Amino acid sequence: MSNRELIEKLKDQTTWRLVGLGIITYGIYLAFYVKRQTGKINIHLSKDAAISNKFIVSIFVMSFLSAALLIPYILVESGNPIEKISNLIDGLCGIMLVVWSFKARNRVNSLCSFNTESEGWFHGLWTFLFGPLYFNYKVNRLNENNAEQANTADR
Repeated sequence: MSNRELIEKLKDQTTWRLVGLGIITYGIYLAFYVKRQTGKINIHLSKDAAISNKFIVSIFVMSFLSAALLIPYILVESGNPIEKISNLIDGLCGIMLVVWSFKARNRVNSLCSFNTESEGWFHGLWTFLFGPLYFNYKVNRLNENNAEQANTADR
């Protein structure tokens, strides 16, 4: 499979749509996005190099727990143990999404033979700051570049 084909398979939706659905669902949609993208990446990897299904399930569990604790969090007074638990779970969920982003980034960079000088390289700082949102944005940009190159080559 070529780099172009992998990047085309990873194209999913606009980044603004991912942001909106992530906000509306309090992060649960991001867990579904992560699962879909992981499946598309893992197909091209050996079992040892694949992103663990247990890790993806953990992201789902944390996302649903985070959403389930939202209403109790809003209803309790400051300092309540539910507030602390909710904050902890929200933080863990955020960290897990960033970890997934680095796992996906590293595997795509490797599968596509991108290096730091490549236009396709998934940058570490943006991965850290924006996680799955940056991953989606970068995939979309690479697909746009591939389409432009194809149009130029056809002329």
